[in-house]
Amino acid sequence: MINFKWAKQIKYLGYYGQKLYTNISVRGKFILFFLIFSLTPILIIGVISNNSFKRVVMDKIVRYSLAELGQTAVNLQLKMAEYETISLQLFVNKEFNAILENFVDTENSFSNNAIHKSLETCFNEYMTNNKDLLGFMFLSYLDNERSIVVTKDFQKEFIGFKSGFKGTNAFSNIMKADGGIVWSNAIKVNQNNYVILGRLIKRLSNGKPLGVLAIIVDEDKIDQLVNLTIYNDLNNSLNGIENYSLIINRKGEIISSPFKEDIGTSISQITKNITPGKPHGSFIVDVNHKESLVTYKTIGSKIEIGGRNGWYLINLAHTSFLYEERQKVAVTILILGVVFGVLAVWISFYTPKMIYSEPSRNSYQQ
Repeated sequence: MINFKWAKQIKYLGYYGQKLYTNISVRGKFILFFLIFSLTPILIIGVISNNSFKRVVMDKIVRYSLAELGQTAVNLQLKMAEYETISLQLFVNKEFNAILENFVDTENSFSNNAIHKSLETCFNEYMTNNKDLLGFMFLSYLDNERSIVVTKDFQKEFIGFKSGFKGTNAFSNIMKADGGIVWSNAIKVNQNNYVILGRLIKRLSNGKPLGVLAIIVDEDKIDQLVNLTIYNDLNNSLNGIENYSLIINRKGEIISSPFKEDIGTSISQITKNITPGKPHGSFIVDVNHKESLVTYKTIGSKIEIGGRNGWYLINLAHTSFLYEERQKVAVTILILGVVFGVLAVWISFYTPKMIYSEPSRNSYQQ
């Protein structure tokens, strides 16, 4: 639909612009055309250079960001492999599994306490050898009372957490994996965030479910590995951070982030832009009302997209931070344009004086 009000205003502007132009003196027209022809090439070159610089800088940033993200993913996979190795060692250890069976089946309280102590000793040895481990949990499949929790910190809080663990999606996913390793989403205990690596343990005698063995990992350990550059800078605070990494699952839920209040929330607009079938990629999207460059890399095995754990390592960088050098170039071009503009005005005023004064001088001499 045509907006006649605007069309009428444009018509009036064109009319008055033409009338104004006809009233300009020859000298004024000369100055105007001189300014246009002197500044137009500068503006065109500035725009072309700015866009070209933006494209080249972005290509290099994406390339280096993906390379750095790939190295971070490797470091994270190595750390996760350490936890998975511990889980595997316990999973295939027949003696350990026999102790678990006795722990679940023994009715004698004295004998059960002795087995409990034996399991505690085993778990404490692993925690002593791996400083990053926070603790272990074993939950009997049938009997909620037959469980054990051993942690370095917040023992009482985790004992309270285990009673409701069976009702979580993490427990359901572990059961569905039928002995495979499953990493949970972030869980909150005592205002802190943790990630659980769990797997189903089966009875040696008949292969029926015995219970779930879970390794508790502090989310901070993952975050510090993923955002090593941020935490290595002692003068760096999270306020004003414009380039950082986080971990999300396939649904876009944040598993790990330097901004702890964001953990557990959804960042689904990023997940929607991740190309299915690609182990890594990049795109630009608004995050928290700020335009950001997003680069991503899958974590884990190549069994499926997002890795076996369904996790993605994401790097976010605000474009204002990335284009900082480009903005400096743009300001430099603008300053040069102003300088040349002032010079063009001076020349345009000075040249007509020379032209008009020359005939008068010649006539005077005659």
